[in-house]
Amino acid sequence: MAGSRWWAGVIALAYYLTASRGLPFGAGVFFAEAAPAWFSWALWFAAGLVNALPWLLLWSETPRRKAWTLPAALALTALPPVGFIGWVNPLTAAGVLFPGLGFLGLACLVVGLVSAVLRRWPAVAIMASVAMVSNIVALHAKPEPWVSAWSGQDTAFARLQTAAAPNFLAEGQRMAQVLMIAGQMQPGRVLVMPETVLPRVRQVNDFNASMLADLSAQLKAKGSAVLVGAEVVGSGHQLQNALVALGDESAPLVQRVPVPIGMWRPWSTESITADPLASGVGLVAGRKVAYSICYEQLLVFPVLVSLAHSPDVLVGAANDWWARETSIPAIQGQALDAWGRLFGLPVVRATNT
Repeated sequence: MAGSRWWAGVIALAYYLTASRGLPFGAGVFFAEAAPAWFSWALWFAAGLVNALPWLLLWSETPRRKAWTLPAALALTALPPVGFIGWVNPLTAAGVLFPGLGFLGLACLVVGLVSAVLRRWPAVAIMASVAMVSNIVALHAKPEPWVSAWSGQDTAFARLQTAAAPNFLAEGQRMAQVLMIAGQMQPGRVLVMPETVLPRVRQVNDFNASMLADLSAQLKAKGSAVLVGAEVVGSGHQLQNALVALGDESAPLVQRVPVPIGMWRPWSTESITADPLASGVGLVAGRKVAYSICYEQLLVFPVLVSLAHSPDVLVGAANDWWARETSIPAIQGQALDAWGRLFGLPVVRATNT
């Protein structure tokens, strides 16, 4: 609805920079030992500019053209390659406006936005009515009984980076806390713990000669399970960022889109591997789990791919020690909750701050 192309670009840039305002401070901590101070500010501005460019380039004075350029801008900022840094996408608002409607809710959001831009107020009123009804229905929805057995456990481990030089004292402290928390679990429970809590795991299902072997057996005996973050050395010595299941024989839930540059560095041998088009769905404790690990919670396409597989629960795990004083952890949680609300799914998340 901007009066000119450049005004549209400025508004979009202001939105993306404001919504990602925690990035220069968090990235400054994250890259403190690997990049100059100006790098995090440049990263913040460059990412905002890339996200704003589709809105600048696709703006049009012609109403008929706006009917397809607005959805095109939404799609370009949600899908790769821009989608790899497509943070705070307006599509996330579908979970607030149209809970329980899933992909139909996404379509309703786009129709509502296009109708507003074209000033088709009767259509806007219809979409507003649909939003009101879906919110009323969502208020009265009751969760499935099994949902109460799933929970998340936040932690507060400082400088939690297992990819760095090993800190055996810190790893031992984390291991002790995992053992204590898991040992106190009641039968039939599933607990989600944050990303990267365990020391690096070289063979996910081989915990021989470790305390985790006994713990996993104990959890399995009482029908409980713990999903906990760890860096996994997979086949071919590839390093994966994943959630591993203790007490359950599930395969690791591997992160699809690690943080570009910070974790995902295809040019480096120390890169975390990426698989952007993987399903992001696994089977844990008999439930189909859609999972989103840290950075993925800020993006659109990974979670939509997962939700297309009709999961039972949406699980989120993050390690935000580097961003604890910023808006990033809250935005991650809000985004994941919004997607769960859109698809009528319970959300279980755990964050290390």
